[in-house]
Amino acid sequence: MAKVMADRAAARAARVALQCHGAIGYTWEHDLHLWLKRVWVLERAWGTTAQHRARVADAVVGAAR
Repeated sequence: MAKVMADRAAARAARVALQCHGAIGYTWEHDLHLWLKRVWVLERAWGTTAQHRARVADAVVGAAR
């Protein structure tokens, strides 16, 4: 669940930063493009958010049986 929450927080922070900086966030003139790419890659690293949510749901529902 920690990865799910971290992915959501990072994605939201990246979207907000891009909104604040505008198009310069995609250019080489600002380092934001590096952070955006890092967020996009890490969201999919070691499993997607959906996969981790499914694992947590399985663990919770499986424990309740």
